[in-house]
Amino acid sequence: ATLYDRDNAKGLVVIAPGTRGMADHCAPSKNTSLISSDSGTSFSVDYERPMAHMLLDAGYRVIVTDYVGLGTPGTHTYLNRVDQGHAVIDAARYAAHDGEKIAFWGYSQGGGASAAAELVADYAPELNVVAAFVGAPPADPLAVLEQSRGTLITPVAGFAAVSYSSTYPDFREALYAELNAEGVRTLDALSKACILDAVRIAPKEFKAYTKRSVNLAELAHDNPVLRARLDQNKLGRVPTKVPTLVLTNPDDDMVPAPQAVQLARDYCTLRSPVEYRSVAIPGTRSTPLDSGSSTTPFANFAGAGHALPIVLETAHVITRLDERFDPHAPAFTPNCNIPDNTSINTASNYQYTGPVADAILFGIFAVLSAVGLGTWLVGSGLPNPALVRAHQIR
Repeated sequence: ATLYDRDNAKGLVVIAPGTRGMADHCAPSKNTSLISSDSGTSFSVDYERPMAHMLLDAGYRVIVTDYVGLGTPGTHTYLNRVDQGHAVIDAARYAAHDGEKIAFWGYSQGGGASAAAELVADYAPELNVVAAFVGAPPADPLAVLEQSRGTLITPVAGFAAVSYSSTYPDFREALYAELNAEGVRTLDALSKACILDAVRIAPKEFKAYTKRSVNLAELAHDNPVLRARLDQNKLGRVPTKVPTLVLTNPDDDMVPAPQAVQLARDYCTLRSPVEYRSVAIPGTRSTPLDSGSSTTPFANFAGAGHALPIVLETAHVITRLDERFDPHAPAFTPNCNIPDNTSINTASNYQYTGPVADAILFGIFAVLSAVGLGTWLVGSGLPNPALVRAHQIR
């Protein structure tokens, strides 16, 4: 993990990173700068670094977990409900002062990990967790695979396949019986890759890597072992006592909105304290730039529908945290005004026009620039250096 410490903090925020990749050098604590490389051929982007410093400037101590498996090749896990949830909670256990207020923060893979809040009551009831931000969570791995379209899902599906194959021997046996030779080589390469490398390593739809030319969701429907292991990692089946903000974009083209909305609905059914927030992005299918027109420039940039909401919402989420950390703030008010899934778009509405890798880089740049990338490009270092101390934790 990486701990950004400061004096006179309001409390501790645990950041659960978005998808970085499966190799050791992809881990946040291994990144020495915003963009890092192990050899000049594999690159990792420290997406959350600007957000960590926004939280620091807002008065919080911050710890960023690496998840499970750093330093042991082949043992990194991905979209594993328990592993990533425990990694978030263990980071809080390490860094929190006695009785200190704690929040979990995550977007994309990190959103799913931040839902570790549902594990706190059993795993770490001593912690004073007062809030969780669950942004664009892949809450239901099988539903993500079913609802996604195109090649953007292939690296994510590949990382999940590598992780579950490592964790569950029966999953590996069932999956590898279906892979063709190219599929075996591709999963091996993905096990050593960061997310930007993965777009190059696995540029085709997942079905290109199977003997029967079917995707991972179809394999899971045909095979009860694959289906059971994916279903085992679904979130929202146990209640949480932690006030939780679930956020998604109806036009998310990487982590489909319907399954994320279902997570909020499931928590509401369990009477958990939830606020659901839909963030429509101007220039996407559901929100054209001109009313009644088809002016949707961002719909043609792969990854923009997924990346842009955190650009618009970081400051808003920090405000929500401030409310939960303020002892004089009103009590949390749940909001279960959740749309029917029939009104939510899926990635099948998107027609990508341009190289996928370039489009994803555009989305990443948009996120980082909106939360302070400019200062990092000129090498400003830590904000408020007199107040902040950064430590890599092994």
